[in-house]
Amino acid sequence: MEIEEIYKNVAEVIENSVGTPKESIGLDQTLFDELGVDSIDLVDILFELESLYDIELKINDIESRAKKELGDKPYEIDGVITNEGLVVIRDFMTEIDPAKLKEGLTVHELVQLFTVHSLCKIVKYRIDEESKS
Repeated sequence: MEIEEIYKNVAEVIENSVGTPKESIGLDQTLFDELGVDSIDLVDILFELESLYDIELKINDIESRAKKELGDKPYEIDGVITNEGLVVIRDFMTEIDPAKLKEGLTVHELVQLFTVHSLCKIVKYRIDEESKS
């Protein structure tokens, strides 16, 4: 399944959750700042996407992938993403401006940078993982 197809469904789920018309939801919009998604909305959005695709979604799937990629190297220390962690995040999250993925970025701040595209990539990752098993 391709990002464009997933995007259509993600936009519809976001519209149903926060009321923003799906036609005005762009891939590059941030979930929290630009679309006004809050933590309760996010839980609802993830649940709807899980039901739609019959997968399990976690917003920390990106973090899990990064930790797996890093092996024994730490991803974060005291909530701050390590430089090695940032390198892996930049590779996974190419949709985010690399200038925003800078030294001192916290795990919480990273989530605030998530875009509609980021959410689509998480869905695609989980779909791909499910098809392997």
